[in-house]
Amino acid sequence: MHLCPDCGNALPTQNILQSRESDKARGRCSHCDKWVLIQLPSIRKKLVYLDQSFLSAACLDADTSKIEVRLLSKLKELKDQQKVFLVISDIHSRETSAIPDEHDEDRRALWMFQNDLADGKISGDWRDVFVAQHRRLLANLNSSDSFPLTDIGLADPHRWQIGIKIQLTNNWRQRLNIADTRPPAQVNKEFRSIIERQLETIPRCKDARDCLHFVRELWHKCIQQGIAARQQRHTLMTTLTRRLESGGATDIHLLEESEAPLRQIVGEVMLGLDEESALQRWLNVLDGDSPVMCASVMIRTAFEASLLWKWRTGCPPTNPNTLNKGFGLSRQNDVDHISAFVPYVDALTTDNSTLDLCEHEIVADELVRFRCKMFAAKNYDDFEAWLDRL
Repeated sequence: MHLCPDCGNALPTQNILQSRESDKARGRCSHCDKWVLIQLPSIRKKLVYLDQSFLSAACLDADTSKIEVRLLSKLKELKDQQKVFLVISDIHSRETSAIPDEHDEDRRALWMFQNDLADGKISGDWRDVFVAQHRRLLANLNSSDSFPLTDIGLADPHRWQIGIKIQLTNNWRQRLNIADTRPPAQVNKEFRSIIERQLETIPRCKDARDCLHFVRELWHKCIQQGIAARQQRHTLMTTLTRRLESGGATDIHLLEESEAPLRQIVGEVMLGLDEESALQRWLNVLDGDSPVMCASVMIRTAFEASLLWKWRTGCPPTNPNTLNKGFGLSRQNDVDHISAFVPYVDALTTDNSTLDLCEHEIVADELVRFRCKMFAAKNYDDFEAWLDRL
């Protein structure tokens, strides 16, 4: 409660306006009609990332005895006390938008539920994090281990919130995601094809670490191809501009996107940078004695190698549902959540099988570098104890 220093009356919450740019707010006293400057306290909220399985259970399941409902109640209380900040991302938006039209009511309910938890602040997805991490790497090669929250699209989630909140609906995100949603069966077919193609070309591997080396080499080459394609495009576009200015011929061939699948994301990394020098710096980093790849790629490749080894040493799934949950779209969304947000949040939930995958040695070796605690249904009691300590 904030009091007017002149008359001692409490400032009504609806009369308090918070600055978007500073740690100050202004409140108008209803009694003496004076404006009062309020210095907001400095706080450190815990950032909590709830996966889609948790959110769906808490929002769409009518069983109030479920532990997710109890945990959500505690999270909301801590959120109101400004001890936690709940991170909702475009990965959630994409998963929610993929709910079939025949379940439109559930889709709308889950969308609004997530949007409310996030106060309208939707973070980016894995691609956005990849871009942000690599842009920082190229801008300052000594800062690759720093993870500012601007990487995930949050300017300052630790700021004290007071007064009236204007909540954005983000409906445009839902429309874009629905328009871009592809049938899960088609996506899973592509994931199967990728894994089978990798298994056809992978050298003899004695364990998952050999698989990891193979997968990282593939990513290394794909990024190099994307950089090379971007360099060629940059050079050719410069040449084309000069020819147009001089009235010369313009018969220049540009590489098709399919020839360098990471060309577009490389282009996003380059936005605002001196492209020619930044692309060369990136190549130098990749060609060094110890090639540097950012956390988003390091974590993702560990998951990919673990799944590749699991496929190779087990029986390839024939059931579409098993493929989806174990290796396909559902699993890849889990990998997106973790590889994008573990470096930035204090706690993250996932499902039991993904948590088991996180405990595989090559994945655990990457995740242990970060402070994030991971929880799933099998250890939600630990999650509740962690929340109680806050």
